[in-house]
Amino acid sequence: MRHPPFPCPVQGRREVAGFTLVELMITVAVLAIVLAIAVPSFRDMINRNQLVSAANEISATLNLARMEAIRRNRRVEICPSTNGTSCSGSNWSRMIVREAAAGTLIRDVQIVGTGVTLTASSNVSTNNRFGFLPTGFARVGSGTAVAGSLSACSSKLPVAENTLDVGIVASRIAVTPRNGGTACSARTD
Repeated sequence: MRHPPFPCPVQGRREVAGFTLVELMITVAVLAIVLAIAVPSFRDMINRNQLVSAANEISATLNLARMEAIRRNRRVEICPSTNGTSCSGSNWSRMIVREAAAGTLIRDVQIVGTGVTLTASSNVSTNNRFGFLPTGFARVGSGTAVAGSLSACSSKLPVAENTLDVGIVASRIAVTPRNGGTACSARTD
């Protein structure tokens, strides 16, 4: 007796391709659990990246001002600006880099981040501007050395990790996380 090369289907039963309803329900449930875990952490990652981006933009602007002061052999200053052409206001989310004596605009910087606020430490905000000498050292308007910071703070992050300080000491510029965790506020140094 010869057997057919393929098995014969059982009478009344046919093969069905695809997924069963139970398999689809399990897949949807697993997907819902994964999304419930991933979406909040993804949102925190976006907020953290906006904060780091703002701090890096401040650091890059300060380094630009320092390098331009050295290159031009003239004092270059940084100050908040409401119009992008002159020093005005006290909101550091928009600042300009300009040659101090001539007032020549070097760069207009807008730091944009949803929920990110920028503040200056008291010794920077008192003068509302500071600059770099041709030697590369930072000085406030009166000529005294700067030892202060510009802070980027995100109201959308947990208090323990919501602030990055861009510190300026002499000619050194460094981005550091603020320890201690406080609500968004300026440093007191």
